[in-house]
Formats: sequence, C-alpha cells, structure tokens
Amino acid sequence: MSHIQKLLFIIALLSSSVAFGQLTEDPEDRRDQGKDPFKTQTVDGQPLPFSQRLRFGGGINGFRFGNPFSLGVSPVVGYQATERLIVGIGGTYNYTHYKAPYYTPTTYNQFGVRGFAMYEFIPSILPNLYLHGEVENSSIQVKDDQTSRSNSVGVTAPLVGLTYSQPISRRFGVNLTALYNLNYNDPQGVSQYIYGSPLVIRLSFF
Repeated sequence: MSHIQKLLFIIALLSSSVAFGQLTEDPEDRRDQGKDPFKTQTVDGQPLPFSQRLRFGGGINGFRFGNPFSLGVSPVVGYQATERLIVGIGGTYNYTHYKAPYYTPTTYNQFGVRGFAMYEFIPSILPNLYLHGEVENSSIQVKDDQTSRSNSVGVTAPLVGLTYSQPISRRFGVNLTALYNLNYNDPQGVSQYIYGSPLVIRLSFF
C-alpha cells in the first residue's frame, strides 16, 4: 500500500469516526445554549438512533385501599416517534379483593397488554401536556373465595384522557395520567369491579 493509499485510508477512517460521533452526540448539549434538548435528533440535525429514542419504565394504577383493596403495576416501553408524539406498548397486572361482610369475598386477577399514543398538542402554551389514548386488552380471572370456584373473562377497554409529564432527562420523566374508560359499562360488568370508576388515574415513570 502506497503512502497516498495509507493517507486516504486514515482520512476515511477518521471521517467515519466523526460521523458516528455526530450521530450519537447527546442532544442535552443544547442546555448549554439555554434551549431544551431535541427528542429525535442531535444538536446538528442528525436523526437519533432507534435505541436512543426508546424509553423504559412503568408505574402503578388502580390503587384503592380498604374494602375493596386494589393495586396494579404497568411496565411500559415507549418510543419517541416525533418531537411531540410518543407511542408505546405495556403490560398490566391488577389485583383486586373484595371482603365480607359488605361483599361476597371475591378475588380478581387482571392480566393485560396495551398500546398507547401520547401527543403534546399545545407545547407553546402548556408544554409537556399530552393527549393520551390507549387500548387495553385484558384477561381477568375471577375467584369466589367461599367456594373456590373461578372463571376467566376477557375485556377490551379503550381509554382517552390527558398525561402531564415532568421531564427528568431527555428519555425519562414522571407522568401523571387521567383516563376515561369508554367501556366501563361492559356487558359482563367486570370493568366496574376492576376499576371501581370510569376514571383511571395512573402514576408512571418513563
């Protein structure tokens, strides 16, 4: 290999390294300029890699204490599709228990999956406020604690509402969500026992 070929090879290698560095440059650098970081691109306008747009986390929901007792957890994976749109999938587990003497002792175990979308619709007026819509498909195991009889039912719940997100970093925040269950009065009546109200309040971190 001649000296010219070696020089061209080194230049090409350095160029590739610089390009990679630009692609993965942290958008948080914009904070030094007094601006919010980009969510989908680097400071020089290059698109962020897929992995840097992912957001992982989860939360708690369905919390009721006393009789009935209810508590749920919801792991989630989100993707920053655009500067204002987040889409994602998640899982749901919710435990609900009704006790005597006011109710027939019954235990509900809800296992579900959900898909959601969040859109920041008025960032210039109320930044970090998102329209939130999702569909949750659940299998619910119902057990009569007195007879030990159990059965399973399926319920699909479309939910719409708002999420306020308080960013902690570019890919992580604290989210308070209020959703309305459009299928609260499902024919089987199961949603009323699981959720207790058509209004679903959720605290999540992602």
